[in-house]
Amino acid sequence: MSVLAVLAAVAVTAGELPPALADTTTSRDITWEACPDQVTVDTVECGRIEVPMYHAEPDGEQLSVGFVRVPAGDPDARRGTLFAVPGGPGDDAYTHIGAQDHLLQWPQDMKNEWDMVAVQPRGLVGSTPLDCDHEPTGWDPLRANLTESAGYFQAACEIGTPGYTDSVNTSEIAHDLDDVRAALGENTVSVMGVSYGTHLGSAYSTLFPEHTDKLVLDSGSDQKRTWAGTLDDQTGGYTGALHDFPEWTADNNDAYGLGKTPLEVYRAWSRVIVEESGTNPTVVPPPAQIGDLPEGLQWAGQPAADILTATGQPQAQLENLFRMVSAPGARQSASPTLAATRQVLPQPQFWGELAEIINGTTQLPSPEEQIEAQADADPELLTQVETAQAMQSMVICNENRVAADPLRIPGALWNNFVEQDVFSLPGDTAAAGISCAGIEPNAPVVDINGDALDVRPLQIQGTGDPQTIYRTHRPMAEAMNSHVISVDGPGHAQVGVGNTDVDDTVVDYLRTGTTEVTAAPSRPVG
Repeated sequence: MSVLAVLAAVAVTAGELPPALADTTTSRDITWEACPDQVTVDTVECGRIEVPMYHAEPDGEQLSVGFVRVPAGDPDARRGTLFAVPGGPGDDAYTHIGAQDHLLQWPQDMKNEWDMVAVQPRGLVGSTPLDCDHEPTGWDPLRANLTESAGYFQAACEIGTPGYTDSVNTSEIAHDLDDVRAALGENTVSVMGVSYGTHLGSAYSTLFPEHTDKLVLDSGSDQKRTWAGTLDDQTGGYTGALHDFPEWTADNNDAYGLGKTPLEVYRAWSRVIVEESGTNPTVVPPPAQIGDLPEGLQWAGQPAADILTATGQPQAQLENLFRMVSAPGARQSASPTLAATRQVLPQPQFWGELAEIINGTTQLPSPEEQIEAQADADPELLTQVETAQAMQSMVICNENRVAADPLRIPGALWNNFVEQDVFSLPGDTAAAGISCAGIEPNAPVVDINGDALDVRPLQIQGTGDPQTIYRTHRPMAEAMNSHVISVDGPGHAQVGVGNTDVDDTVVDYLRTGTTEVTAAPSRPVG
């Protein structure tokens, strides 16, 4: 899989636990069907079942939930069924296990010994999708575009799919998973969740411990930071990853020629963004080293470099402002390389290709060209992307547990309408309450707990993960009583990314229910 394929894939993150909602032992009829075009594994099977829109009303309106199953490659060695739960919210379950060129390449022994199942989350194409292509009436422009923009969008979705939006949440999706389990006739399943899938996987095992065998949580975070806090935490995470990338690139300057220090690489990257957008990025530059000082000042040593570091971001912000004033319409967010950088940073196995984009060895198509090429290859792709964005918005806004901070509003508005720093904008708008304005969180809260599980969960965390920050993993680990493996180095998601130490440990855990491993080296970089 190339970096361009990664970009195509990305071109899409206070109540009490409710009582038992439905008789999950009742098997629902499966409708087996042809798989969608994105499924390319030969042995895959696709089906769907009907589930309640709200499981508290089992006889109420019904939805369709699709799923994909890949039978164990070696039937004689089959050990059971493994539910692979994708991230997002909004990642596609069909490609998660059913696409040969998916970002995550599952260990061969895992594919040989378990039937792998992925359930398409409600709200997405493949299950009953949200239909939000409508224009609500009675909304003035200020409410619709600023003060209650999320509420306006939810109203649009309610026109196309009445009564549906409130049900798009982790608790209902967990019940959908159990409905599929029962329909498949499996008494217990193992569960492997990645990123948001750790939220969904831990919720499932809390609600249905009697149906949970092994549980793998790959890249978890503090659920009490859901979701505004999680997005705000990612600003620092991505900034750290941006510093890791030029450090690695500088160490490999002979291959890429972008600079001998991280700051030199950052400046080369910044020049490309200026060429593409008319202005420079404002994300915090990496710390300066003595080699970054002019030759006549290098005698001053690291203290002088520290002064250069301290002035780096203010200087970048001033330069950005002056460039936008002198060239109206210039916005850093218009740079394809800037967008590609943010998308690729969580996957360091592609950093070499990113470096080649910066040095001009690889040509990056514009976002418009990417969308056009993808639409030509798959006319339904744009609908899938828009629906995934809608589903993600509903999950995030229905479940947000972090109160808006009014003091963040001025900075968020400045970033949104003027600066447009793609590294900090999601966190700024979430923390200020702008991204979910007009939607009151109403989803049932599943207070995750692993006490009822027969087998202790396994949790895997990357020390340099920009999306699920390492320091935020402990509350999930404590609530679930997880055995934690810390993976050294950068990158988000740790299973299926070429790290054989991690892959072998996870397969062994799924076989035995235990492991003594507590640390693992980094995945391959570049």
